[in-house]
Amino acid sequence: MRVQIDRFEDDGWAVLLVYPDGKRGFDLPREMLPPDADVGDVFEARFEHDREETDRLATENQRLMDELLGRDGR
Repeated sequence: MRVQIDRFEDDGWAVLLVYPDGKRGFDLPREMLPPDADVGDVFEARFEHDREETDRLATENQRLMDELLGRDGR
């Protein structure tokens, strides 16, 4: 997916639009962009699924739920 910087907000967020259609967009913390990024710049955006971390979090969340509900997990 490619995105284009539409503008920077005063609260530290960048508004990105899906490029080239510009009909959909989302906000991103400014610090996640390169320091020299400017309005109008186009970037390739990629999301990588971290399955190992997802599984680890699911296991930890289940452990915490079991603990909160008084289940011993056996």
